[in-house]
Amino acid sequence: MSPLTVLSRPHPTVWQITLSAPPDNRLTTKLLDSLTDNLDIIEAEWRRASGKRDQQGPMSDPKTFGEHKGAGAVIITGQDRFFSNGLDYSNAMANKYFFEEVYDKAMYRLLTFPLATIAAVNGHAFAGGMCLALSCDFRLMTSGKGLMCMNELAFGSPIPNSFAALLRAKIPHPSHLRETLMAKRWNQQELLEIGLVDEIVDSDKLLEAAVARGVREGARVGAGAWGAIKDGLYHEIIDASKTFRPIALPMQEAEAFWKRVGRDKGKL
Repeated sequence: MSPLTVLSRPHPTVWQITLSAPPDNRLTTKLLDSLTDNLDIIEAEWRRASGKRDQQGPMSDPKTFGEHKGAGAVIITGQDRFFSNGLDYSNAMANKYFFEEVYDKAMYRLLTFPLATIAAVNGHAFAGGMCLALSCDFRLMTSGKGLMCMNELAFGSPIPNSFAALLRAKIPHPSHLRETLMAKRWNQQELLEIGLVDEIVDSDKLLEAAVARGVREGARVGAGAWGAIKDGLYHEIIDASKTFRPIALPMQEAEAFWKRVGRDKGKL
């Protein structure tokens, strides 16, 4: 069986994780576990290269930064037409706590990763795939075929607590958030205009541009505090997950409604 994610290192300070689950990189438990395993490998390699920076002492002292002065970045990308088409929904929903126990942990690991993180969005990013891209610090997107969409409304699924918190954090403009929740299919130019994409790049230059961005942005996180800064900024997202607040499906909402008004059903 081929790996679900492929780890590479295109530059001494840049790592790349390629989602490799044809045909559309569905975010299964195994793929998300593979993603987080690779993030652990990357962090270990980065910390080893950082030498004395992990020891007690003034973090502002350049002598503690080790090799490459602690610089580091991670690129997340997909293959073919898809960055990720979201969850393997039916199998994911077989686990009542899939989001709290699986997806949210992987998402928050990426969201608060101590290196600069870059989504090289090579194609479509839908639902959980869009949230995965939004969990990165920067997003570069192909100029070819590619849309971002939170399409849960279209197939009758509520969004989990963690997704709601992430979208509020990443899409602060009310009308942009409303359109996203109402399953708008955002194209590249629209995403650039509302600030969800930082750069549009020709497909054959996407990874090259992502590596260049990683070298540049990765140099800014060498002091080691970037992960803690993001944890302070985004902790409400994982806090929302930890509430285990039940989310009702449309059928459950209908049943609850008729149960509540049942005594007056003849008047409705």
